[in-house]
Amino acid sequence: MLDHASRFIGAYTGFAAGDSFGYPCRDMTFPQICERFEKAGCLRLAVNGKTNTAMFTDATQMTLFTTDGVLWAALSQNDDGVNYTEYVFYAYQMWLYTQTKAVAGNEYNWLFDKASNPYRSKLIKTKGMYRNAYNDSVNVDTLSKMRKLEYGKITAPLNAYDDTGAVKRVLAAGLFFNYDAELAFRAGADFAAITHGGESSYLAAGCYCAVIAELINDKSMDEAIARAKDILSTYKNHHEMWEVMSKVTRYLGDKDVSPLVAISHIGTQNNAAQALGIALFSAALFEDSFENAIRLSVNHDGPSDVCGAMCGGLLGAYHGARFVPKKWVDKLSYLRLIEDMAISLAENSYFRDEESAEESAGGYDE
Repeated sequence: MLDHASRFIGAYTGFAAGDSFGYPCRDMTFPQICERFEKAGCLRLAVNGKTNTAMFTDATQMTLFTTDGVLWAALSQNDDGVNYTEYVFYAYQMWLYTQTKAVAGNEYNWLFDKASNPYRSKLIKTKGMYRNAYNDSVNVDTLSKMRKLEYGKITAPLNAYDDTGAVKRVLAAGLFFNYDAELAFRAGADFAAITHGGESSYLAAGCYCAVIAELINDKSMDEAIARAKDILSTYKNHHEMWEVMSKVTRYLGDKDVSPLVAISHIGTQNNAAQALGIALFSAALFEDSFENAIRLSVNHDGPSDVCGAMCGGLLGAYHGARFVPKKWVDKLSYLRLIEDMAISLAENSYFRDEESAEESAGGYDE
């Protein structure tokens, strides 16, 4: 079995690489992608001519801030447990500041006061986190209105948003809570519901995290997807996500349907469930070829950057760091920071092969 650190690093570098690969294709239809790049679509990682590095979107940015929130919570835990979602919300307020130079209200100013907040975030000190990395307006607008910790919850949603703005940022939940797929599912769903109240959105986030948790523990792609479906079935209003997951399973077993046709049937709207479906299908179909999986996950009419990022995270978690092409990893912006945060998360996580892991973790508070 691969060591956990390799899987964590692989998940993060794979995610960032997939995000970077899909970056230039965002908001483009497949015909437009083919017209801009090659007849078969985008086949190579695009690199900034000035910096010689690959650009990333807010999917990578917000994934790192989610990680920061989880680490902050883990380090703050006491005998009474800790509310991980609250710390992730605080981390999102810090991300909001990097993008807008403001937080939702004065009650969050303490986040930047060394005397009031002893946690030292590497991200706030990183110049690249302040770049507007193709932000979708939903996250910015929603976080900007959240006063006095009034963020969204599964039990009390603030809206019905079902776009990809939340599912693309929850990788850390699947990794950190890997010892319990149900816990990983719930954490991912809770983190997503902070801004996105649509069932399709937070259930997609939960499914992604459950699959990641299973892959970290050496389960096959098929086993991980099946486990996520089992957990999904226990949640209310799961039918849309269930249908997408069922399509993924169906088309993986139908060799008479071409991959591009299968993706069109899974769905290519800016919808969390469909984006996850494309990522899962691409990763499972080409589970032994990172490049082929990413190319498939990006070349379609849907949200290329999000699908590419999630697909890369899946394969990195499954195969480990060495599976992500070195020629792509070496071009990633802020590679050292990404790897350092992956290692920190692994060092503060619990694993199934540890006795009493769940007891040591102190459970999970919403």
